[in-house]
Amino acid sequence: MKPPVVLVRGKNFYLIDNFEGELHTHKGIIRLDELKEKNFGETIKTHLGYEFNIIPFSASDFFKLFKKSATPVMPKDIGAVIAHTGLSPDSLIFDAGTGSGVVAAYLAYFNKYGEVITVEKRKEFAKIARKNFKMAGLSNIHQLIGDAVEVAEGFKKEFDLVFLDMKDDVTFIPKAMKILENSGYVVVYNPYLEKAKAVYEKMREVGFKNIEAFEIIKINLEFRKVGTRPFTDVFHTGFIVIGRKI
Repeated sequence: MKPPVVLVRGKNFYLIDNFEGELHTHKGIIRLDELKEKNFGETIKTHLGYEFNIIPFSASDFFKLFKKSATPVMPKDIGAVIAHTGLSPDSLIFDAGTGSGVVAAYLAYFNKYGEVITVEKRKEFAKIARKNFKMAGLSNIHQLIGDAVEVAEGFKKEFDLVFLDMKDDVTFIPKAMKILENSGYVVVYNPYLEKAKAVYEKMREVGFKNIEAFEIIKINLEFRKVGTRPFTDVFHTGFIVIGRKI
């Protein structure tokens, strides 16, 4: 077994990217060198005798365990993007606004025969995302630092999907039309209704078809002796606007 691995006990998760030193937890100290002799499915004990399960680091952990910079797009929204665009595993994707790299990572993971070009203006965000990509073992992500509109000027390839999570996203819509393959999709994620509307209208203006705008709400359930009821920590995340070049 090699790093990275995840140690889990109840609702507590720890991402381990090397097997040296110690991990200090709320249930005691774990000697990480002991993981070298362990296998997935086994447990490791703290010095207080509490056991943590050892599981592989996988795509389901990207959102939960990636180091964060900007507020990331949540899995429920990323799943909607993948489903609504019919993402194929050999796509060429342009991702503007890398942030922590959560979206780029999921798109790359489900696009194993294709490539993801991700662009981030802020160097400190790009550095965090780069470490996340390396930890996830994703080699089909190409990371660029700079202004997304300016970067896109240098591309002659036609993309299958353009995903935007950036300021001034509306200014990129005409460029998205130019760099997209015929039948390709542009997807914009924005937390503000007014800006989502502006993107919608700009898509119509430049000729995108099958445009739709929506919000995905995920409500968890809690089961207690007295009964079952919904609860959610985050009600609103963002609005998604999708258009297709036809």
